Amino acid sequence: MIQMILFQTFAALGAIMILMVFVKILFHAHDLLLFPSAFAFGLFYTAIIEQRTDLIEGALAGSIYALAAFGLYMLVKKLSKLYRHPKEGPYH
Repeated sequence: MIQMILFQTFAALGAIMILMVFVKILFHAHDLLLFPSAFAFGLFYTAIIEQRTDLIEGALAGSIYALAAFGLYMLVKKLSKLYRHPKEGPYH
């Protein structure tokens, strides 16, 4: 059974997002390469930090962390663009 504790979830999302920003800044990675890196960071987080013993449970938790962090990263990126250029938004 997958038990995602709230603190571990927020810590995983924060850690994966920070690592994605580092990958984006250091390697000038395109947005398409950020999803596999987020997936790898999510699997790494569940395997090393949380020390999940069941393979399927760890892979599922890591993929959920990766999808959530990637979606949150893209949302923040889109909202920051809309905030910087308010005339180009969908409501103008």
